[in-house]
Amino acid sequence: MRYWAIFSKETTLILRDTQALIMTLFFPLFMLILYGYGVTFDINNVPAAVLDYSSGPTSRDLIQKINASGYITANRVAVNYDEINEMLVKGEIILAFVFPPDFENKIQRGDPAAIQVLVNGSDANTGSIALAYQAAIISSYNVSLMIEKAGRQGVSAKTISLISPRTRIWYNPELKSVQFVAPGVIAMVMMVLGSLLTSTSIVREKESGTIEMLIATPINQLELVLGKISPYIAVSLISGVIVVLFSHFVMGVPIKGNLGLLFLGGLLYLTCALGFGIFSSAVANTVNTANILAVFISLLPSILLSGFIFPIESMPRAVQLVTYIVPARYFISILTGIFLKGVGLLTLWPEFMFLLIFGTVLLLISASLFKKRID
Repeated sequence: MRYWAIFSKETTLILRDTQALIMTLFFPLFMLILYGYGVTFDINNVPAAVLDYSSGPTSRDLIQKINASGYITANRVAVNYDEINEMLVKGEIILAFVFPPDFENKIQRGDPAAIQVLVNGSDANTGSIALAYQAAIISSYNVSLMIEKAGRQGVSAKTISLISPRTRIWYNPELKSVQFVAPGVIAMVMMVLGSLLTSTSIVREKESGTIEMLIATPINQLELVLGKISPYIAVSLISGVIVVLFSHFVMGVPIKGNLGLLFLGGLLYLTCALGFGIFSSAVANTVNTANILAVFISLLPSILLSGFIFPIESMPRAVQLVTYIVPARYFISILTGIFLKGVGLLTLWPEFMFLLIFGTVLLLISASLFKKRID
């Protein structure tokens, strides 16, 4: 009898919190759909660019073979090294194929022919896999080229010169994964502290009934909201600084850019995280509901849809469009740009502009919803 009394009490509490119940029941379904159709560990459609000084049939045929593989998409054409450099700095491509002016002539003469392969090492995982892809494709093309040449010239295939890729890795020459993981961890830590702890702090006041006592005091709603979130701003920034210092001095992650710019990016990103936290507190009635909602709208997208773990270019087109509204995507781009590439505001201004606009709008909307719920 005592067991059933406790069981009945807890069941009643669960059924009363309809928000948490609905989220709990449908959250696994959402995760299944997202993992099943949205994100994948497979790396396909790696973005690449071509700089072809030879403009010969062999280089065009090789690029066609690369595109036909489905693993690499070399659909960007550059006219000089400056364009290649710009695309690599902005993170628009992972690979670049550069064919020298004498490439076609060497192939026709049977001389060794080299092509330059540039790799964006700021994403160590994708970069290393893309290197393996291009090596396999070029090796396969070499075999077909040897057979074709041997049949046409009537000589042994072993005497035919091969195309040899000369690889150069930018930003992370040793392809150390830690240099890509560290920026992602910083983004995750700041999102967790900024959104989850903020939402929990405010909802706890509402759940315990002490929020009415605070409202009865002379403090206004804006002061209340700012007073609740300000400690978490400081905690998040301190935690971010600790991770940055540890990454640099202990793990050897370089910081080639401006630290002031890095701090500014952190503040803008934290504004987005706080906006998610206040939004969760505005629509939730209990701590459990606020936690689930905060994870759903802030932490999970930051992990799954930011490019930190799963390559965005391998996702379905519809999911790729959703990633454009995920703040972590832009903050990780800022971190890798400052850490590994040493770029400044001239290159990263689109990311800063998005975080500023998105964070400001979200914070204002969330604060407005919070005030309405209080009223």
